[in-house]
Order: sequence, then C-alpha cells, then structure tokens
Amino acid sequence: MIITSKSYRMNVKGMEFDYRLLMAIPIVLLLISAAILVNKYNTTGEWFERSIELKGGTLLNIKTGSDVYVPEVESILGDEFGSLVVRGLSGFGTHGISIQMEDTADYEAVIDKLDENGVNVIDFSLENVGSSLSDVFWSQAQTGIIIAFIMMGIISFLVFRIFVPSLAIIMSAASDIIITLAFMQVFGVEFSLASLGALLMLIGYSVDTDIMLTSRLIRETDHDMKMNDKLRNALKTGLTMTFTSIGAMAAILIVPLPGVLNDIASVILIGLSADIIMTWLFNSVILRWYCESRGMG
Repeated sequence: MIITSKSYRMNVKGMEFDYRLLMAIPIVLLLISAAILVNKYNTTGEWFERSIELKGGTLLNIKTGSDVYVPEVESILGDEFGSLVVRGLSGFGTHGISIQMEDTADYEAVIDKLDENGVNVIDFSLENVGSSLSDVFWSQAQTGIIIAFIMMGIISFLVFRIFVPSLAIIMSAASDIIITLAFMQVFGVEFSLASLGALLMLIGYSVDTDIMLTSRLIRETDHDMKMNDKLRNALKTGLTMTFTSIGAMAAILIVPLPGVLNDIASVILIGLSADIIMTWLFNSVILRWYCESRGMG
C-alpha cells in the first residue's frame, strides 16, 4: 500500500484511487439515516419512537404460560383497543408480553380479551407514567445529550488545540448518534431512558476511538514512522477495542435477559457498527488528508 502526499492517491495491489473517495461510504450512510428519520417524522410527527417513560401512557407487562405470537396479540386487541404497541418478553424459563397503551385504555378489559382468546395469563404488572412526568424525563434526556456533546467538544479542543482534528471527532460522534437513532427505528428499538444511557455510553466509545486515532497520527513522536504504519497500528488497536465491546453486547442478546438489557445491547451494537464506518472511513481519511497537506506524513 503506497500513498503519495501530493496526489492523495492510494495504491492497493496495483490499483490506484483517491483515498478521499472512501468518505462517500459514511456520507451515503448518514444521508440514508437522515432520510429514515425524516420519513419517520413525516409519518408520525416524531423523529423517532419514544418509550412510555418519555411520552406517557400505560405499560402492561403480562407473564404467560408459553410463548405468545406478537402479531396474533396485535390482531386480537387492535380492533377494540386502538393503537397498541406489543412486544414479546422472555427470560430464563419465563414467557410474556409487554403492551403499551394510552392512559384511557382499560387494562382489565385487555386481560379479559386475551383470556377469551386462549392466552394463558399467569400474572401481570401495571406501570403508568403521566404526561407531565414524561415531559420532564424527555426534557432531561435532551439536556443530557446536549451537555455531553458540549463537554466532548470542549475536551477535544483542549487536548489537541487544532480545529480540524477536533471538529472531525465531534462530527464523527454526532454521525454515530444520528445513524444509531435511525437504525433503532429500522430494528424496532424505542428511545427510552435505558437507550439514552446506551447512547451516552456510545458517545464515550466513539470519542475514545477517535482520540486514540488522532493521537496516533498527530502526536506520534516517532517521526521516522510512515503514515501507513501509524494508521495500521491505530486500526489494529481501535478494532480490537470495538470488537471486544461488540462481543460483550452480542452475548447479552444471545442469552435471554430482560428487555431493558436487550435494548441497551441493541443500541450499543448498532452504534459500534456505525462507529467502525465513521472512524475508519471518515475520520481517518480527514486526518490523513490534513496531515499530508501539511507535510506531517
């Protein structure tokens, strides 16, 4: 692999191309994600699906004697009770469903309807969140993400004191969040207090990898080391970090665990997958371009 600093061309196995074209992949992914969120807003009036904690309503958790087919439950309840969100619940030797409905819905009538249609209801629990409380939670969630990005930007600029690399870190982390929110809609993962925590952790994961990459390229003290070697070392370290985290999150999804843990693992898995693309096909290209344009590589 050979890179010439003047022409910005990469030679890989006898094929030459401008490595800056690699940025097209994350840019296209970001545009697709934006389109998903815009379509969601045009369809529902919200950019993404929020959970009961953040929009209010009643959550009915039902323990059943056997597996329940979710589409069948939606068909049974849909005509009589209107808009409902039904999800399957699973654990170690337990089965059940979670039904999210409006405050005005009669949960006893819902349980009776399920009994009439052969669903063996063993036990249930009810959770109700008023609109005023959910508004407070939603406001705090937005504030938390905004503060996280402000602090991330301040620390990035304080550490590197260079505009372009610091901006690349912020752009990469912001893109990770946008892509993750979009594909949460694709995979049916609601934005909840649990997924908010996962998103904040994801910002930390993203910034950690980006700072490691930036430090390797800009602050590397071995001036005899070529740009390719710096990138290769950073790539090896970064992917080891990321795939270790992906393995841990995948284990949570493989083993039947409560829905909150599944949501956290799903969000982090989506985000880490997006971070691989944004870090190594976007941020690394910008940094390489920046360094070579200033004769640093």
